[in-house]
Amino acid sequence: MLTIEALNELGANTKEGMERCLNNEEFYLRLVKMAVMDDGFEKLKDAVEAKDLDEAFERAHALKGVIGNVSLTNIFIPIQEITEELRARLDINYTEILGRIFTELEKVRSLVDD
Repeated sequence: MLTIEALNELGANTKEGMERCLNNEEFYLRLVKMAVMDDGFEKLKDAVEAKDLDEAFERAHALKGVIGNVSLTNIFIPIQEITEELRARLDINYTEILGRIFTELEKVRSLVDD
């Protein structure tokens, strides 16, 4: 179940996220749900696999903002890393970092599904 406590256990900075939402828990949790269900994650993965580094950067940068706004630190850290690598248009293997992003993403998505 998606709760403040469950998000804290995953490493989210819910205090910061809640402050951005004027401490309205219902609104904050609704934004978290919208953020993790964003299809931009899949589009990021597709762009990376297609080696479209420009599109991948745009997707990563947008997700960085969305995830950062709700302070999902466990997802934000690898998103921030991939954003900077893509900003530099590094032609590297992104498999490991995408794996970390999706591992953390699925942890939060599993709370939404409950």
